[in-house]
Amino acid sequence: MKHIVNAKLILPCLAGIFIFAGLTSCKRELQKTDELLTLDFKLEQGLDPAGMLETAFIKLETNDACFIKTVVQVESAMGKIFLLSGGDWRLLVFDPSGKFVTQVGARGNGPGEYIAPISFSIDPYEKRLSVIDGAQEKIIHYDLQDYRFLSEEKPPYKSLGLEYAGDDRIVWKNIDYSSADYAGWSYLVSGRDHTLQKKYVKNEFMSGYLSGPMKTIYKCKEDILAYTQYDPVVYRFPEDTIVPQYRLSFGKYQLPPIDYLQKISAGYADFMPELKQSNYVFYYTVFETGETLVVLYTVAETPYIGIYDKKHRRIDAYTRQEFEDKLGAGKIERLSGTMDDYIVAVLQPFDLLEKKAENYTFLPQLQELLTQTSDDDNPILLLFKVKK
Repeated sequence: MKHIVNAKLILPCLAGIFIFAGLTSCKRELQKTDELLTLDFKLEQGLDPAGMLETAFIKLETNDACFIKTVVQVESAMGKIFLLSGGDWRLLVFDPSGKFVTQVGARGNGPGEYIAPISFSIDPYEKRLSVIDGAQEKIIHYDLQDYRFLSEEKPPYKSLGLEYAGDDRIVWKNIDYSSADYAGWSYLVSGRDHTLQKKYVKNEFMSGYLSGPMKTIYKCKEDILAYTQYDPVVYRFPEDTIVPQYRLSFGKYQLPPIDYLQKISAGYADFMPELKQSNYVFYYTVFETGETLVVLYTVAETPYIGIYDKKHRRIDAYTRQEFEDKLGAGKIERLSGTMDDYIVAVLQPFDLLEKKAENYTFLPQLQELLTQTSDDDNPILLLFKVKK
C-alpha cells in the first residue's frame, strides 16, 4: 500500500489539497474475486447522464453570517445540512431548503473553538458532532440537536478523519508516523475511550505532501469504509476485522508505483508538480450511497468521474466537461459529500453566470435558480443519484 501525508504539514497544505477530479464515457463489465469487487472506470461509450441521473438543487442562503468560499465537506443528519466551509474554515448548518440556521462553534483557541477544522463526523449513537481541528490537534464535540459545545479532547492519534460504529468502536484514518505503537499504519480501531484495539494496512510510502481530500473515511448506511491515495482498494470495517470491499481500476491509467514515488520524492522534494503532469492517476476520491458509488480521479490535469450503479451493476465514466455538458450542470467545482441517497456537487454562481452569458443550456431547474442568483452568492448544491 502507498500513502502520502504528514501531520506536521497539514496546515500548509490546506489551501491546495481539495482538487476536483473533474469528467468521455464508459460501460464496463464488473469483475468479482471472492468478495472483492473490481470496478474499472474505463472510458468507453456510456449512458447519457441526463437520462441516467435524478437531480435536485439547493440554493444556499447568502448573508454575512454564512458566506461560503467553497464547500469542503457536506453531510446531513437530524433533518439538517452540515457544511464545512473552506478558506474561512467554519462549520455551518442549513435546513433542507438552503436557509441558514447557525454556525457550530467559533474560530479561536479557547474551549469549543477551532482554528482549522479539517473534517467532521456525525455520531448518531451519542447524538454528537465531532470536529477535528488540525491546528490544535484536538477533537471538539457538539450536541447534534442544539449545537452547543459539549467537550473537547486531545486524542492519542493524529488523524484526518474518523467514523463511529454502533458497537462502541471508532475507526481512525491515521497520519502519525512517529509513534512506536502505530506509526505507518493506515487505519486504527479503538474503543470509545480511545484505547487501541486494532491497526490495519501498513504504508509502503510516506511523504510530507498530501494529495487528495482530508477525509478518506466514510459511512455508507451502517458500514464504515476507507481508502488511501495510491492504493486502489477501498476497505470495509465490520466488527473486529477489515475486509477489502472494492478494487478500483482506471482503464489504461494506473496509480503511481512505489519506486516511481520514491524516486521523484527523494531528498524530501516536492514531487507534486511532476506527478500532476504525469500519466499516472494523481488523485482520486470516493463517494458512496446505498445505490451509487462515484469515483473522481485526475490524470495529467484532466479530471474524470466514474459512476457505479449498484442495482444494475453498471459502470459509466466521463470527462468532467462531458459530464457537465450532457447533464446541463454548467461547471462543477468539486464533489463534497453525500446527503441521504444523493451525491453532492458544488456549483459556484460566478461560473454558472459566465456559462449563462455564453447561452449554455442548463437543466431547467438550474436555469430558473440562476434568474435569482448573483456572482457573489453562496454556492448551489447539485444533488444527483442513479434513477431507480
